[in-house]
Amino acid sequence: MGAARKYVVIDPATGKLDRRIFSEQAIYDDEMERIFGRAWLMIGHESLVPAVDDFFHTYMGEDPVILTRDGQGRLHALLNMCRHRGNRVVRCDDGNAKRFMCTYHGWTYRNDGALEHVPGESEAYYDALDRPSLGLIEARVETYAGIVFATWAKDAPSLDDYLGDARWYLDTVFNRRDGGMQALGPMKWLEPVNWKTMVDNCSDNYHLPTSHLSSARVQTRYLGRPRLTHEDQFASPNRHAFVNGHSITFRDADDNTPRYVHGMSSETVGLFQEYHEATMPEVERRLGTMRARRVQLGNHSIFPNGILGLRLALPRGPLQTEFWHFVLLDRDMPEDLKRVIRIGSQANNGAAGMFEQDDVDNWRQVTAASTSRLGRRHPQDLSMGAGHAGPHSDYPGIVSERYISENNQRLFYRRWEEFMNAGGWADIPLDPTRARFDGTATMRG
Repeated sequence: MGAARKYVVIDPATGKLDRRIFSEQAIYDDEMERIFGRAWLMIGHESLVPAVDDFFHTYMGEDPVILTRDGQGRLHALLNMCRHRGNRVVRCDDGNAKRFMCTYHGWTYRNDGALEHVPGESEAYYDALDRPSLGLIEARVETYAGIVFATWAKDAPSLDDYLGDARWYLDTVFNRRDGGMQALGPMKWLEPVNWKTMVDNCSDNYHLPTSHLSSARVQTRYLGRPRLTHEDQFASPNRHAFVNGHSITFRDADDNTPRYVHGMSSETVGLFQEYHEATMPEVERRLGTMRARRVQLGNHSIFPNGILGLRLALPRGPLQTEFWHFVLLDRDMPEDLKRVIRIGSQANNGAAGMFEQDDVDNWRQVTAASTSRLGRRHPQDLSMGAGHAGPHSDYPGIVSERYISENNQRLFYRRWEEFMNAGGWADIPLDPTRARFDGTATMRG
């Protein structure tokens, strides 16, 4: 990394990664502008603002944003900053309001962002205020299967092109049912870690038998979950795939059984099997036979900071991340099954989740290592599976030969470089969509 701010942090051949990207403030500041100021960012779900005039407070990087549904039902992502002095105009997590008033001087905005009222506009401003130009700053908004994305970049490609072939895999979880999904949450907490470490981890299954040994043994003993071993991981037919910055792991499971999810146990497996069989005709109509019956999405991340379903790694400085955990459920799923998944999700990956505690300890130490003067002289080693990934005849994206690989991690940091070195979206490569999307499901659901 030189004075011209040209970032070369990963050696694609050896997997050597510069640790400074996890701790240096100047690098973090560039990320906020060049990545979080350009990329499509997950900011919420349509079910969080189901009615007209509903709003939900969220973030795009460090910037506070109001996700609103105006009186005509249209979605908006508005920077929570009064155009007068910068005070926030919303100070709660969610609600229903036609207008937002700044409590500093009373400037009032409609929920579509337009400036509607300024106290003393005639007396104090002599009717010279250019009110139309002083609405709340608005981001572009698009949705995928109910998940709301936003970007500040006017030159960004469409969300459809941004996701590209990754949607072929994502549909198998997010786009299965006609009724769509609902989001519960979020649960929020702070972690003393760099945001990239969390994203990196979300297609890393090499750590599971080691980091989660005790948690897995508890689940094997009390929930009937299969044992988790290195041997099973190394022999697994599962795969890694990478598309446009998005890291995917998936299972080819031609066995007509539901994917193992948190909440499934020896006592509840019958509920999951019954639901799987009852809904399969609908899912097959929407996704086609192969994706409905065989492709099961596993750990994954959506560039830059969306991970494992609807979970957000929100940067709060190079050494801190605010983590938001939502539970996503099929809207038309039976209530008893919703309850099982909700409880299982929080018990495993919530703030007090068994797996979450293991992961946070790892992420904290990885981040801390990047602050050591001695430690950062020695790069991370992400060489696993180097040279053993490429196009696949059946699956889109760059697919690793084996399930246990660091190919996605190497390519994630290459994507990070592309954003950090680009002058704009014209300089950021984007693979065209080539996958065959059988079935009736679309970007909108």
